[in-house]
Amino acid sequence: MCIRDSAQLRLSLDTILDNWQESGLALSALPALLDLTHRYRAFAAAPDWREAARAHPIAQQLLQDPLTHAMFHRPEGDAGEAELLDLALAHPSTRSRIAQATPLGLRVRLFTQELETAVALRERRRIMAHAIDDTIGKTRNAAILMLGCGHFRALELAMRAGEAGRILAIDPRDSCLEVVRSQNAGIATVETLREAPARMIARPERFGRFDLILVPSLLDSMEDPAAGRMVAALASALRPGGQLLIAGMARGIRCDGYLDAFMDWQPLLRGEEDMQALMEHAQGPDIASRPVYHGSNGAMLYGSVLRRG
Repeated sequence: MCIRDSAQLRLSLDTILDNWQESGLALSALPALLDLTHRYRAFAAAPDWREAARAHPIAQQLLQDPLTHAMFHRPEGDAGEAELLDLALAHPSTRSRIAQATPLGLRVRLFTQELETAVALRERRRIMAHAIDDTIGKTRNAAILMLGCGHFRALELAMRAGEAGRILAIDPRDSCLEVVRSQNAGIATVETLREAPARMIARPERFGRFDLILVPSLLDSMEDPAAGRMVAALASALRPGGQLLIAGMARGIRCDGYLDAFMDWQPLLRGEEDMQALMEHAQGPDIASRPVYHGSNGAMLYGSVLRRG
């Protein structure tokens, strides 16, 4: 299948917009937009389909959604990932921003909050919070590292965080680390460090060894050679019995065209075999297993390295 005609795309968008305006319900009219843009992203002969989609009147409707607007208009060179993630998580810190949206924008938000990626991001937060609690429950004075922590919202969900021996949050952005400190001021063992995550590749031992290492989103922007070196380095920083848990967006998500066209976001998407190949960089007789699995809706991939106790 090869889609060549941007005029065909505009006609299809006209139909979707008409249906949306007739029904007034984004949740019922816009799923067709996901299928349409997914096909164009996969099969269009030239990338100008994005410009055609963005020039269509439907784009101005979609940009009234706080998340779509924030993603598309993020500053050059700084995706503002932490703030954008808070919008996807529907975190309480975003209430004032959402309250400023137009009535139409709030209706579109009902749609974008159910995008498979947004659902998967909320599940990722719960999975990583559970990993924190599980590690603390099994290990006395557990040491935990969150690499590329952002606002570290998973820590807010963890019920046993105050029992950890050490929780180190690393991020290159001071603004994110300030949020981590203020939101977790009651947890004495939380440390923050301003550092580029890639520095871990060269000297993973410089920050100590850990019972749990969490990497929520680095793979979405890291090519395979660097990602493989990162996996190997972090696995070497595990204590006996420790776990490395990495997440990344999965190939084949239905909303990839919407993300591309209307949010200007092109994360690296991987399949199970790609994630498994990355986990294989963790080598040595002390590696017990390297499981890879999807989240519940298939939009997020998880790779784990388990060190023998």
